[in-house]
Amino acid sequence: MWGTAFKRDSAFKSITGKTWLALALSFISINSCAIAGQSKFSVVETLSLPGTLEESSALYCESLDRVYSLNDSGNAPIVFQLNEKAEIVSERTPKNVKNRDWEALTADDTFFYVGDIGNNRGTRKNVLIYKFPRSESDTGKTQTLSVSYAGNQPKENESLNHDFDAEALVAVDDHLVLFSKSWLTDKLRVYLVDKNESKQKLSANITVEGIPGVITGADYDKMNKRYVLVGYPSKRVGFGDPFMVLLDDNFALIDTISLAGYGQVEGVCAHPSGQIWFTQESSIFSSSKLVKLTLGSNKLT
Repeated sequence: MWGTAFKRDSAFKSITGKTWLALALSFISINSCAIAGQSKFSVVETLSLPGTLEESSALYCESLDRVYSLNDSGNAPIVFQLNEKAEIVSERTPKNVKNRDWEALTADDTFFYVGDIGNNRGTRKNVLIYKFPRSESDTGKTQTLSVSYAGNQPKENESLNHDFDAEALVAVDDHLVLFSKSWLTDKLRVYLVDKNESKQKLSANITVEGIPGVITGADYDKMNKRYVLVGYPSKRVGFGDPFMVLLDDNFALIDTISLAGYGQVEGVCAHPSGQIWFTQESSIFSSSKLVKLTLGSNKLT
C-alpha cells in the first residue's frame, strides 16, 4: 500500500500534511503496542510442529514428554502425544467418536476431555465433549457429554456474529470450565460443566469484560493460581495480532498481552516448568509452531 501511494503522483499529492502526521502517529502507536506486549514475555524456544499437526487447535501439558494436541474440523479424530521437541511420540483415537469441530483438549487424573465445541456459524443446538480413560489399558467406552447454551437460538444466529461458540475447555477440580468465543459482544462468558452429566444446559456463571477479541484456547496455571487464555481480534478475522489474557482464579482480569508477530494461536498450556507454551496453526504466511515463553510482569497496565 505504501509503495503504491508513492508511485501514484496524484494520490501522493492528495495526502495532506495532517494526514501524513496521523498515519505516522498511528504507525508509531501500533509498533509501540507490539513492543509493550513483547516486553511482557521472553521467547525460550520455537519449534516446528510435524506436518500432521498443521491445524493444532488445542494443547495440554503434563511433563516434558507428555504434551498433547489435536487438529480441528476436517481432520481425523486423533489425540497426539508430543515430547519437548514437538515430535510425535504416540497417537490415540478414542472409540466411537467423530471430529466435527474439535477445538479443545484437557484432562484430569483419570480422563481426557476433548471439546467438539466449535460453532462459528452458530448452527449447532448442542455441542459435545468426549470423555475417555487416559489409560489405554482401560477398555471403557468413550462417554459423550451433550451441552447446550441457555438463550441459544441457532436459526437466529448470524455466522461469526453471535456468542454461542467456544474453543477453550479446562479441567479444574470437580468441573470443566468452558470459555465462550463471543463474536458479537467480546464479553467472555464462563460456564461450569459437570464432568458426569450426559446432558446439560449451561448458563454463564460469570461474564468478563475487557477482552480484546475472541478466546481460542485456555489452561489453568496451578503454580500461579490463574487462567491463561489466548485469542485474536473478533472484528478482523484473519488479521490483527493474537493476544494472551491472564485471569485470576475468580476470573478477574489481570493482564492482556499482545502476541505480535504470531499467526492464529489456538492452543495454550501452563507447563509444569513454569513456562507458557502455545501452538500456532499453519497458514500461507507461516508454518505450524510450538512456542515456549516465560512471562514477566503480571500487573494490569
